[in-house]
Amino acid sequence: MQRPIADISGKLGNFAERRAARVITEVERRFPQLNIAAVLMEVPEQAPLVPYAFWLFNRGSLSSAVAKGGDNHLVMLLIDTNSDRAITMVGYGLEPFMQEMHLQSCLQAAEQPLRRRRYGQAIESFARELDRQLVELCRLVPKQFGLVDEALWLNASAAGEGALGMAENRY
Repeated sequence: MQRPIADISGKLGNFAERRAARVITEVERRFPQLNIAAVLMEVPEQAPLVPYAFWLFNRGSLSSAVAKGGDNHLVMLLIDTNSDRAITMVGYGLEPFMQEMHLQSCLQAAEQPLRRRRYGQAIESFARELDRQLVELCRLVPKQFGLVDEALWLNASAAGEGALGMAENRY
């Protein structure tokens, strides 16, 4: 399988694949530590989707051999073209930051096009929502780790010099 898109089912089409790959490339350019892979395939009916996706994530050669453990920053979107279901998995390096609610939001963004079997649009919607979620995480992570002291920001609407004095003392 190859990144960014592995259309094993052959249902995507060249134009849709190029468009979706372009959106993925834009997201990867904004977040160069990230790798995105979209896999379209007919998952065997007897295979439960979650374990199958886990197996594919680890055995599909979508990450380089050196991207193991915490160095794995892959986001994989698996679309089962038999059932039009989708699942996403992230590498261990992203797990501390990407919570299930972030991934659910990305899957929800892809839901409508997926129902209409517009797989290229589903991938594009997923990648754009992933980008939006990552931008939001970039704002939140410094706060979560106490790296931003919000008391240092000036309140422009505050009367008097109290807020200004605090900032002057800080520098």
